[in-house]
Amino acid sequence: MNILSPFRYIKSLFSARISPLITVHIDGAALLHNLREYRQAYPDIQFAPVLKSNAYGHGLIPIAHILDSPNAPFLIVDSYYEALTLRQNAIKSPILIIGYILPEIIKKSRLKNVYFTVTSLAQLQGINDSIRRPISIHLKIDTGMHRQGLLPTEIHQAITIIKNNSFIQLQGICSHLADADNKISTYNQAQLNQWEQSIRFFETAFPDLTYYHISASAGLIHTAKSHHNLARLGLGLYGISIIENNKLSLKPVLSLTSIISGIKVIKKGDTVGYNNTFIAKNDMLIATIPAGYAEGVDRRLSNIGQVEIAGILCPIIGRISMNITTIDITHIPNIQIGDIVTLISNDNSSPISAHAIAKMCDTIPYEILIHIPGYLRREIKKA
Repeated sequence: MNILSPFRYIKSLFSARISPLITVHIDGAALLHNLREYRQAYPDIQFAPVLKSNAYGHGLIPIAHILDSPNAPFLIVDSYYEALTLRQNAIKSPILIIGYILPEIIKKSRLKNVYFTVTSLAQLQGINDSIRRPISIHLKIDTGMHRQGLLPTEIHQAITIIKNNSFIQLQGICSHLADADNKISTYNQAQLNQWEQSIRFFETAFPDLTYYHISASAGLIHTAKSHHNLARLGLGLYGISIIENNKLSLKPVLSLTSIISGIKVIKKGDTVGYNNTFIAKNDMLIATIPAGYAEGVDRRLSNIGQVEIAGILCPIIGRISMNITTIDITHIPNIQIGDIVTLISNDNSSPISAHAIAKMCDTIPYEILIHIPGYLRREIKKA
């Protein structure tokens, strides 16, 4: 009798084609469509795709493979780990890391065409003291968000450090708007005024500086007249806009589906889920879905959210569990175990789009998307 070793047995399980219970669907054509929309609407600006936080929940590696081309100035990630992961997965595009990195990590890095964002004078001084080979940096200026960045009063000291160290190559300067999703904001204008004042010093000291960027996706409506030649394209790249922009027609890239895993009849007065928060007013047909808040179904949707089956909306009933959600299917005929359930729609007009779900949960689409776990299978629709 041929008995497999434990290792070979486990390997055989993973090599088999197993149908997933939950699938993240990624539309590559929609992703590239959104990038073209921004390029056509703003032809004088370069766009750098932002892939931080697992590409906003869409999947770092699959999104990077779709976008890996010489057409983008660089891909943007938050951490050195993300940059390393991209290189380990054969992504060739230049990379800008926008999050904080310890100076000793920058000193030891051997990743090619990876640029670092310097977010404080202390970090710049640490790099200056330790660096012994050329690195390219983007210097972040605090124009009023008061989170990261050098204060305007520190600019002259930073310029002196950079000019006196031939290993530090200043590739760009950047900042970030605090109120970009507000169409009418005097604070945005105050930040832009500070930005214009700050960059004059850099234009004088570094006339060949390559990149100036203060805008993310939402900030583009505020920065038409400001000095910048690049924008960091995050949520808009994935087809979701948190502020109306008539220049763009975006397509959501992601949808999330699962299946019906159980069906049963409950009686009037029966309760559903933890803490008995749902009580049946009539006899009901209910179903379970093998996805809960661990799989990206926000717990705040308990008793108020919906899912979709064959174009029909079904209320979520009871508290959403870690790995199970229960729904009312009384109004759907001929439903069967295995039928597909849409948890997040890629239709912007749908009541279960990421934007609509975020509104229902009193949060932002970013939070809904990044809580989709990285271990779920991404099924890629090729561009």
